[in-house]
Amino acid sequence: MGIVQIAAFAIMVIWIAYKEKETVTDVIPVVTCLLTLCLCGLAFLGRLSWSDYGALFVCLVAIIWGFALVRKKQIGELGDFLKAELKKPGVIVGLVMLLFVPLLTSQKVVTWWDDYNFWATDVKALYYLDGFAKKYQNVAPEFGDYPPGTQMLKWWFMHLSPDELQEGLMFSGYYFMNLCFLLPLLRFVKKTNPFIMVLSAIVLWLFPTCTEVFGMDGCCADLTMALIYGAFLVAVVDKDGHSELFYYARLSLYLMVMVLCKNTGFIWVAFGLLFAYGYEIFRHKYGQKAVAAKTVKRMIVVTILPVLSEAGWLLFCIGNRRVAKLTGAAVRMATGNMNVPEVKEEMIDAFVTAFISYPLHRWKTFSIDLSPLALYLLLTVFVIILYKKKLITKWQCRYVGAFLAISGVVFYSINLLSHLTIFAVETQYLEPFGMVSSIERYGAPFTIGGLYLLAYFAMKTDKQFMGINRGLLVCMGFVLLTANYECAYRGIIGYRDTREQTLQERADIIDGQARQFLERVGARQRGNGKRVLYLRDASDVSWVRNTYIGFEAAPVSVMYGNIDGNAVNETDIVRAIDDAHAGYLYVDEIAGGNDAFRQLTDGTEFEYGCLYEVCAGNGKVTLLKVSG
Repeated sequence: MGIVQIAAFAIMVIWIAYKEKETVTDVIPVVTCLLTLCLCGLAFLGRLSWSDYGALFVCLVAIIWGFALVRKKQIGELGDFLKAELKKPGVIVGLVMLLFVPLLTSQKVVTWWDDYNFWATDVKALYYLDGFAKKYQNVAPEFGDYPPGTQMLKWWFMHLSPDELQEGLMFSGYYFMNLCFLLPLLRFVKKTNPFIMVLSAIVLWLFPTCTEVFGMDGCCADLTMALIYGAFLVAVVDKDGHSELFYYARLSLYLMVMVLCKNTGFIWVAFGLLFAYGYEIFRHKYGQKAVAAKTVKRMIVVTILPVLSEAGWLLFCIGNRRVAKLTGAAVRMATGNMNVPEVKEEMIDAFVTAFISYPLHRWKTFSIDLSPLALYLLLTVFVIILYKKKLITKWQCRYVGAFLAISGVVFYSINLLSHLTIFAVETQYLEPFGMVSSIERYGAPFTIGGLYLLAYFAMKTDKQFMGINRGLLVCMGFVLLTANYECAYRGIIGYRDTREQTLQERADIIDGQARQFLERVGARQRGNGKRVLYLRDASDVSWVRNTYIGFEAAPVSVMYGNIDGNAVNETDIVRAIDDAHAGYLYVDEIAGGNDAFRQLTDGTEFEYGCLYEVCAGNGKVTLLKVSG
């Protein structure tokens, strides 16, 4: 059904572009949002695979639509539209990138810690469970309420191989989604010049590495959220030439998906809405006309829809007891129950040093290494240059400049506060390198979003150099001067050099006992959403190994514990099972602990290395052997 899914996506793009008279590069991100939201709805039902039927339905409707166009003698009009679109250099570049980037990245394997903790492990669970896990069965309990927006396209690509999980396809989906929200910038590639077309593709891939590099190695949500935020800011100012329906629907869809990218998505949605409301007010003020009532109503709808999107996810999390450990820390901070740590001076010093002098893309390179402060100041300078070059009006200069300056101060203040509270125990942030890693990752929506918006203004110029948009050339020059080439190369091709080594290191971390555990609990089995408490001896503690086991065990949800067999009793075991909300128990050999477990098996011999089901009734917990 993979071909049908891809065909349905293409049909939706063509249909909306044709009906709304929009260019394909503007419509693709809109359809990506629609697909993401539809898949989220199916995931709630545990029926992601039903998207196959939806795709088939779209294809059938398209066939009927085609016959209708033939009968009305309008098929030629559609053909002419498609021919015109496919001749546009920007559309050609975009479609080629959407084809080849997923292919080039399809052999990637998970290497990054946060992917093992959640982003990759969760997608594996979606693949095997065909939707969100049931109550107390999510595979990453410490990150339970992390939103699923970016996970949907990863699943969609992995579903192209329904019979065997292909790990690399999640990266194909991740980069596909990221590219979709960069495509609107390609409208400014208007000359069929092979050199410029190839260069624009390279620059588009390099662009995020000017300020953010984690997205080239992992598949976390920060980069995706940043690109959606940038695309949203551009969509706000890009009103001319679009129908009212397309303009406001695009704004709504971008925000609905952005808020589902990450827990911090609501911050950037709030910034985005503030920008949109302010821009709309000033646009009418300097257009010498009042804001129409219909505009107010449409903006209210744009505001409400992402709120409903977020509310739906939070209600699901509450009902299924999905809460992230950082959410709890944030709640304590908000209620004033979290104290600033003793290391606050060191943390502040690391933040200031990193903000002023460390490269946003983390490492020194042969290109220009912009610090967070340098880029923050440059954004303001760029706004002034745009005004001096008459690419924006005076009110746009004042408004956009003020918005970027103020939103930057607010975000970086929030970022510092979060390190003094939520991330206070994470000692890597006491060093400037660790701190700039956090600043560039969490600040990606501000840095990438700001550059995205200003690039749009710069490329709107009519001035040409050798027949090529002068603003396009300037933006290309900026990216080529500030990108992290090593990281960009590793993300698309260079990863192959260390792929086998990564797989071997992963295999080495999973010891013999863990491999036996994975076999007994039924790792990588469809529909196997059980939660298992995995106990080891108190002398055998390894949270790194546990994280890797959790990744390999998906869709099985694994909780971990270590006990002293000479001190534990059956009450302690029952409490551990209850705290873990586990339906099953698995125990590696523990010195001296057999008697305690025997009390829970109705006196029968308890065997280590076996899976037991936890049965509770009549105020008693009993362990029933399942396999071993």
